[in-house]
Amino acid sequence: MNQHTVVSAAPACGVHVPIRSRVQALWRFLYFSCRSNEATAFPRVALHDIASTAAPPPSCPWILRFSSYKGRLVARGDSQRSGIDFDETFAPVAKFTSIRALLALAAAHGYHVHQADIDKAYLHGKLDTPLYIRVPEGIYMPGKVLQLHRSLYGMRQAGRIWNDEIDSALSALGYVATESDHCVYVRTAGDERHYIALYVDDLLMISPSLPEIERTLQGLEQRYGVKRLGEAEYVLGIQIRRSADGAISLSQEQYLKDVLARFGMSDAHPVATPMQADLRLEVELQPTPFPDRTRYLQAIGSLMYASTGTRPDLAYTVGYLARFCQSPSAAAWGAVKHAFRYLAGTLSHGLRYARGDPAPLVGYSDCNWGACVLSSKSTMGYTFVFAGAAVSWSSRLQSRVADSTCDAEYLALSHAGKEAIFLRQLFGELGLPSSRPVLIYGDNQGANALTKNPVFHARTRHIRLREHFVRDMVSLGDISVQNIATGEMTADIFTKALSRDLFARHRGRLGVCSP
Repeated sequence: MNQHTVVSAAPACGVHVPIRSRVQALWRFLYFSCRSNEATAFPRVALHDIASTAAPPPSCPWILRFSSYKGRLVARGDSQRSGIDFDETFAPVAKFTSIRALLALAAAHGYHVHQADIDKAYLHGKLDTPLYIRVPEGIYMPGKVLQLHRSLYGMRQAGRIWNDEIDSALSALGYVATESDHCVYVRTAGDERHYIALYVDDLLMISPSLPEIERTLQGLEQRYGVKRLGEAEYVLGIQIRRSADGAISLSQEQYLKDVLARFGMSDAHPVATPMQADLRLEVELQPTPFPDRTRYLQAIGSLMYASTGTRPDLAYTVGYLARFCQSPSAAAWGAVKHAFRYLAGTLSHGLRYARGDPAPLVGYSDCNWGACVLSSKSTMGYTFVFAGAAVSWSSRLQSRVADSTCDAEYLALSHAGKEAIFLRQLFGELGLPSSRPVLIYGDNQGANALTKNPVFHARTRHIRLREHFVRDMVSLGDISVQNIATGEMTADIFTKALSRDLFARHRGRLGVCSP
């Protein structure tokens, strides 16, 4: 039996099923152990009433995982009816950008970074709609069903209910959710500010004061079971290292090792760049299909998680290769393996935020006009650097065809300008307000001039109103756009595949290096 298999069934209570193997005996032992452990939480956080009902309620199976010796009682959310059993289901989580910004702030000022986990989090939320389930296996109550008073894993609204619950708990401890990211909390006490980033039931606590972290943990322990994890080492698969000089490095080394092992590339010969500079994979030019589309999608998804976490140097490569997910070619799969070879030689690379008074947030915006052979759309990219490394970046195709380099670069500046406003607001709420505009560097003088004055009207009158966002922000003093030499444009790494030396230079300016 595969040790990672998840099962959702067990013998009915009171029915004898012979045990025919050691594996089956282990499953039986695991089932009853997990059932006993999970049930102990119900009197504390998931009280039930026995009720009779005409309509048959959904079943409530046990989910067992042999690899971790855990089990969980879950509700059949697929049988819930919208508007009857639940209304809203959305639940926010902290953005990767916000988490990186907080850790950059912690590195710059030498703050403590601790982590905690709420045990059985979803069982703490109070239901506002009556919900019935069948009596779980192992409890003998013929002719009865159970009415839930609190949420249960598997329910459509469980995540939202839990988020409302933990938001209330953190508010009671003096923390206020920011408007920029509703899962980033700030508490101001005198001249000090304390922060919490919330990702479902994981809490990343950043504070200049260890007593404040202890106060927060004790307050949460009065309501929940809390696993104290101490100094943060891993969050969302990202390893956090603190060096002797106070710098904080973020990497996904173990995750990437697992990815390479999964695709049989652990012993691959390393290469210097994630993509060959002259590669063209447009469908019409690569007619030989790759036979395993599912494997291609899995590889792109695996690379994408790294590129959005700690590896901005992968962003363009992943974005480009993702364009061929619908019909991948053999050549496209070869490009994926090339990216794996690059990772094999840079496994420990990640973002490094430096200790010390940081320079103001600065951005870079660039565009490669008409880069897509099939659609003629341009590839644009930006990055924003703080405390010596990138906290935000993007690489994507533009939504329309640009009729000139100036047009394409102007659209890219508007795209970057939206992120600049978000970061300006976020840093302001974190206690770093700035009276100066966020500086964005661009390497096209025509586009830069267009952000300040409505010049070249005859050639730009087709630009949509929403695409003039950056000009409005410049006039309001929130953004400033300045020229930079093309060779110094760090965002160039997000618009095309670069040569070895140029790629290494821009990667270093993003703060991507070995810890």
